[in-house]
Amino acid sequence: MNKQDLIGKELSNLYAIAKQVNDYFNGSDISFLNERRKGIVADYLQFSCKNEEDIAEMLRNINVNPGNTKDSIIEEITENLHHIVLQKDATKKLKSLGYMMSLNRLISYHMANVDNIRFVINDIEF
Repeated sequence: MNKQDLIGKELSNLYAIAKQVNDYFNGSDISFLNERRKGIVADYLQFSCKNEEDIAEMLRNINVNPGNTKDSIIEEITENLHHIVLQKDATKKLKSLGYMMSLNRLISYHMANVDNIRFVINDIEF
């Protein structure tokens, strides 16, 4: 594997992350969150949508088709978010707290993958 292959692989994974995130949140119920937390979700989605567009363009520029790439960690986190949304026996406050903790994991994982792209592009030694 060369650097170009690694960039293609990492960009494909990052594209999958953004696409899965955007697909999950499209129409997702966040009505139980307070306005500040809804704003955090909205800001993250704005970032993720822009990230998906930027990565798609980068992939086109290097002639890489990400295909149906999926990220299993994103699947697990979004399933957990969905499970929290569906909970009927939790208080609104507890549900909101659990949701935000899972959202934090999601954002942190997404950003770690963005950092991986920077490492590869800048050829930083690990």
